[in-house]
Amino acid sequence: IEDYFSAPILGEIPRSEQTFILDNDRSSLAEAFRILRTNISFMLGAKKSSAVIFVTSTTSGEGKSFVSTNLSRILSMSGKKVLLLGADIRSPKVLDYLGLSYLQHTNIGITQYLINPEMDIENIIIKKPESYQFDIIYSGYIAPNPAELLMNGHFDSIIDYGRSHYDYVIVDTAPVSLVTDTLLIADQADMTV
Repeated sequence: IEDYFSAPILGEIPRSEQTFILDNDRSSLAEAFRILRTNISFMLGAKKSSAVIFVTSTTSGEGKSFVSTNLSRILSMSGKKVLLLGADIRSPKVLDYLGLSYLQHTNIGITQYLINPEMDIENIIIKKPESYQFDIIYSGYIAPNPAELLMNGHFDSIIDYGRSHYDYVIVDTAPVSLVTDTLLIADQADMTV
C-alpha cells in the first residue's frame, strides 16, 4: 500500500464488536488507537499548534464514524482539547454512534450554520456531553442541497474557529467516491486518515 500510494500507514485498527473505547481501556482496539494517536502526532510534528484531521473512506460503512469518534476520545484522554465535527451532512452518524441521538432535537448543527452564518459558532457546539471529554458540532438537519451549502465558504469559518480554540479538530466526512462533499472542503485538512 505504501509503495502504491507513496503515503505512510499510520496504524491498523482491528475489527471489533466494541464500538467505543472506554476509560483505562487496555484492549487491542484501545492500543491500536493509541498507536494511531502517536503516529499522527509524529507526522504532524511541532509545526502546528492545532491540527485539522479529516476521516474519510471510499464508500459508506467502512468505519469513518467509528474512527473519528474513537480518535476524538483517545486524543482527549491524553489531555488534548478536541472538537469532533459531524461533517457528513447527507447521512449523519456521529450523535447516533455516541449514543447521543436525542441531542439532535435540542441542538442546531453545521447545516443550520451554513444556511445562516450570522449565528455565533459557539451556539452550535455541544460542550462535553455526558462522559465525553471532547466537544461536538453535529451535522444538523439533512439539507436538500449539501454540496451547494459546503461550497458557500462558511464551512471555513467553522474550521477556523476550531483551529483557534482546540488542539485537534476531527472531521467525520462523507465518503469520497459516492459524493463530492468531502472534496469541496478537503483544502481545510492538515491530514486525512
